[in-house]
Amino acid sequence: MTNLGNRYEISSLTNDKIKLINSLRHRKYRREHNLFVAEGIRICREAIENDWEIRYLLFDNFHADIQKIENLISDVLCLGADVIGVTSEILSKISHKANSQNVLCVICQKWNDLPIIIKDKTFVALETVRDPGNLGTILRTMDGVGATDCILLDECTDPFSYESVRASMGAIFNVNIIASSSKNFLKWKSNHKISVIGTSLINATDYTKTNWQLPFVLAMGNEQQGLSRNILNACDQLIKLPMLGRSDSLNLAVSTGVALYESIRNNPN
Repeated sequence: MTNLGNRYEISSLTNDKIKLINSLRHRKYRREHNLFVAEGIRICREAIENDWEIRYLLFDNFHADIQKIENLISDVLCLGADVIGVTSEILSKISHKANSQNVLCVICQKWNDLPIIIKDKTFVALETVRDPGNLGTILRTMDGVGATDCILLDECTDPFSYESVRASMGAIFNVNIIASSSKNFLKWKSNHKISVIGTSLINATDYTKTNWQLPFVLAMGNEQQGLSRNILNACDQLIKLPMLGRSDSLNLAVSTGVALYESIRNNPN
């Protein structure tokens, strides 16, 4: 039987627990404590419904609609997590936004291994992606098309950063986050004989003429350099999106979204 969490109030910015939570804006401390922050009632509810472990729920003692969040508070306490009433100043400092939400959760990170079962699945592999907003938006799009696994190759930005979690709009709780080296990814590709579709400006075909047969991996590269030669050489197909204006590239998240929606057009349910 799960022990019930505690409910109490904190009003000081110098409280040790508040200082710990505030430190989670830095990747170093997110890694050290294996925690991250998500804001908003709906997003906190999404974390619970997808069985993510909640450590703390914080709410604004003075401005939150307590009736509106009472069910959330009750569920969090039943899961054994603490519920903490705090001031607007504390919430604003933790979220680092002037218009912070009245509710936020501190959640345990969840990392996954490269999967053994790949049948009928869509994967997205991101190589050394740097922009957390792009990553969060890609996770949101992946959730939209039913792609359940995001493979982060080598040194990508942190999916559990404030910016990435916000941009994902809760989708981070519906997508398996996998960290892998390029070497292990390529070994996994070979062992499972899964098709990898990469984006390139050279020797590539139009994305509408691609074989999107499931399962496949859509590989997207760094915002500046694109995919590395190592990954490009391992791709079974190279695709490009037409550029009819003077710009020579699209935003990474936009490009990923266009390709993913083309894939579901070719794989109707």
